[in-house]
Amino acid sequence: MSSKYRHGKRRRSLWRRLVDWFRGAPRPTPSISNEEVIHQPTDDIARVSALSHGDVFEFQVDTALVWSSRQMSYDDLVDEAREFTASARDTVRERIWQVARGFSPYQSAAAEQAIQQALADTWCYRGAAGTVHCSAKAWVRPDPKVRDHLMPFELRELELEANTALALLRADRFEEVARRWQRLFDELGHDAMVAYAAQLTDPAIAGVVTGLVNHRRASAVELADVLRQASKDHEHVGLYEFAAAYDAALQNLRRQMHLDENGFPVADETKASS
Repeated sequence: MSSKYRHGKRRRSLWRRLVDWFRGAPRPTPSISNEEVIHQPTDDIARVSALSHGDVFEFQVDTALVWSSRQMSYDDLVDEAREFTASARDTVRERIWQVARGFSPYQSAAAEQAIQQALADTWCYRGAAGTVHCSAKAWVRPDPKVRDHLMPFELRELELEANTALALLRADRFEEVARRWQRLFDELGHDAMVAYAAQLTDPAIAGVVTGLVNHRRASAVELADVLRQASKDHEHVGLYEFAAAYDAALQNLRRQMHLDENGFPVADETKASS
């Protein structure tokens, strides 16, 4: 809190001077109280235009004065605040001007923080009822031309954030659907029935599932041909144990993929093993 005071003789109205003259005594000085009284007018917002760095664009600063004292009642504080409001606004304007030039036109948020710090340091006035302290609050807006210039960039940033959020949501939903289909494959297998069942859900998913089933079935048919040929070749040269092993692997593959001896899908495992 600053210890510097601004002294000035308070002007009294004609009616107050007549009352004091009639009483024959000057206005009594109120007793000092330890309780702090605060007064902040709610309908007394003043706007200050302050040049930013470069002296081209201006910050628009809305200010509100805050008065306090420990030496008078609330009514006396209101009277004293009304008396010194003009001087206080000059002080606020000077402090804002000193701070604002240190910030670029698009740094309104940083300028607001610095201005609030500068105005938080109270200054004092000595009036007829005692000493009053004054501070101020401030809210900074950028120059309208700066806002118009930055508007397209801010809109693009908002659009980018929205698209990113949408992409992440789609990825989460895709992961959930993919895991559901994976569990379905584990339960039902990869035969043609799954592809037909997928057509009852979503056309896009049905196309993917059908392609996956066809690819796995084609790979299984190729592997079955390799195992069948290997079994025949080993049997032809008398390696019956190897031939039996290849034949067992072939039969196991047919049961898993629900294929008959010709590589066509069958309805159940009994047909695949026949």
